[in-house]
Amino acid sequence: MMCRLHEIVLQSAGRPEHCICTAAFSGGADSTALLLCLHDLRETLDIDLRAVHVHHGIRGAEADRDAAFCAEICKQQDIPLLTVYVDVPAYAAAYHLSLETAARRLRYQALEQAAAEGVIVTAHHAGDQAETVLFHLLRGSGLRGMRGILPVSGRIRRPLLDAEKADILGFLRDRGQCYVEDSTNFTDECSRNRLRQEIMPLLQRENPAAVQHIARTAMLLAEDEALLSEQAAAALQIGRDSVTGGVSGLADYPKPIRMRVYMQMLEDTPKSVHIDPAYQQLLAIDRIVLAGVGTQLLSGDVYAHTERGILYMQEERTLINPLPMQTGINRMFPGRSCTAVLNDSRTVSQNVHRADTKSTLDFDRIIGKPCFRLRSPADRITLPAREHSTLLKKCVQAAVPKPLRPKLYALYDDLGCIWCEQVGIAARVKPDDSTRRYLTLHVSAEITNKKE
Repeated sequence: MMCRLHEIVLQSAGRPEHCICTAAFSGGADSTALLLCLHDLRETLDIDLRAVHVHHGIRGAEADRDAAFCAEICKQQDIPLLTVYVDVPAYAAAYHLSLETAARRLRYQALEQAAAEGVIVTAHHAGDQAETVLFHLLRGSGLRGMRGILPVSGRIRRPLLDAEKADILGFLRDRGQCYVEDSTNFTDECSRNRLRQEIMPLLQRENPAAVQHIARTAMLLAEDEALLSEQAAAALQIGRDSVTGGVSGLADYPKPIRMRVYMQMLEDTPKSVHIDPAYQQLLAIDRIVLAGVGTQLLSGDVYAHTERGILYMQEERTLINPLPMQTGINRMFPGRSCTAVLNDSRTVSQNVHRADTKSTLDFDRIIGKPCFRLRSPADRITLPAREHSTLLKKCVQAAVPKPLRPKLYALYDDLGCIWCEQVGIAARVKPDDSTRRYLTLHVSAEITNKKE
């Protein structure tokens, strides 16, 4: 007999069809309802139904109880079950993650490995969707975050996204099916639980249809995001050079298209697997694109680099010679070079402690990996003995004759400019009595300050 939950699954864009279907099965109300619903519809959907239970290595006897419950349900329904054991606390400690984040990562990794073919279904429902949208709203996400959970994402299918909690509990109640409860869902230690237990009830008290309305808004935003992403993909294809990988003509597109092009370029960059660029980083890329020249460090050794209006996403070794750890020469400009020498405190004159030092830095105060790059009009620097940052452009104008300004060496770390030829060093890298390693920079050709 067809019930409301059956209809929701059959009408969902995330329904599995004509495939091997592996259900993530925790034993909770949502995943139990999904598994049994798919079991009812297995012939209609033409699916080979299987289940995977992930034991997270936390909650002790309660987790063992959940695993046993899942095994019993699958035995009753003749559904093949694989139980995967992971060590969430160890993973969280190794990668400095919260237990919640570590558990989510390991759960999806286990599901991908256990389901070698076909699709994976999860039991996310409308309530989860509303919580996710609110969570991203509080984080200041753009459309990509505000679209919430997608019904289809790679191999993942989410056929219950249009179902409310009442639909799920009603389905279980009507068939007399019990389920297990995860005690961690009732604590207020993680932000999602606080949203679920405190914020959502307030919103539903204000408007009983709050969950449906938020879910509908997420669907509309997902459609807008899909259109903008499609237009960005077209702009990327039109402007990309198949040989160099550079993309031209981006400044001619509206900002929403440009920002999505940057995201798509990062997704295509081999080392971007660990990059989740913040909005400020995307804005920094946009600045150098509009300026037509400049470089922006994004993460580790991946850079956005613009030259003659063409944007590249590059690894450090393909950009400008990185700063050597010992003695080395950087030839960024034809006919001129900058020598970098790294020394310890025993071989450096104590005169470098003076506030007016212009070319010696405390190497250990450099953040991330330093590199030479072309200056950008928006770059700022806080010089020693000054309380506020100043536009680097103004410092250069005050110190260097105009004909010589385009070929000035400038050194940057992850936080910005730390040295500019003839201008000086940033206050945050100024050596003092605690300095142990000194980085001294010397340009091959002397630049005079005399006005011509």
